[in-house]
Amino acid sequence: MMYLISIGVNKDCENYDAIWSELERRMSAVSIPIIRVDWLLYDDNKQACDLSKYLFYAQTFETGMGFVSGVMKNHELHTNLDFCNFYNGGAYKDNVKRYDAEEVLKAARNFIARHNPNEVW
Repeated sequence: MMYLISIGVNKDCENYDAIWSELERRMSAVSIPIIRVDWLLYDDNKQACDLSKYLFYAQTFETGMGFVSGVMKNHELHTNLDFCNFYNGGAYKDNVKRYDAEEVLKAARNFIARHNPNEVW
């Protein structure tokens, strides 16, 4: 079982390359690195989708969630993300749309709004 993470940086942010560099540094720094998905996935119409720009996998749940929670704790990183989802499912499933996703960025925004209302997102 592998765990997928889809993550995208807001293209309009001024530190786009620096944010991606930091994310990739964090992915390679964990004991079992988080790796870019380099195979094609298919949609409902059997069309191949190259999602290698923003889809990654972790071999363990702890590695994946540890990375995601570390990103959410860093203000500069999480405020410059377009999306951050954690998918609980095998990385070799045919159809990525059928994965069960946890919308981490949305959950983090709701948590911060509820518990730290003075923090600027």
